[in-house]
Amino acid sequence: MARKYTYEKQAKLSVVLGAIGAIGTLGAMACILQAFDWSNFWIAYNPHGRRILAIGGGLFVGFVAGAIGFLVGFNSAGQRMNTKNRLAWTGFFLSAAAVTLALCSGVFFYLTRYPIPLKRGG
Repeated sequence: MARKYTYEKQAKLSVVLGAIGAIGTLGAMACILQAFDWSNFWIAYNPHGRRILAIGGGLFVGFVAGAIGFLVGFNSAGQRMNTKNRLAWTGFFLSAAAVTLALCSGVFFYLTRYPIPLKRGG
């Protein structure tokens, strides 16, 4: 019986998930750096605004997609039946970079955040 999820398909999935994780993390990092104040070394944001949701969502997508891609790439890399070992290792390291950037960006945001609540209404 043929395997439904071959190691080659896992290698491709790992690269795709690593790329999704990297794009999500880079989007969150762009939102963080756009609001970063270099003179005071803090990130000023409205806690009721959409920026916090964009940052949290981007970091979540980056971490989850990267973690799944990391595990799938680790599973398929180095297998004898895998004819695309290079692709598996690429997905493995791309996913690892996405997870690392997501964690570092999340810690950076947490340590340098400065919520400025804006008045609602008139």
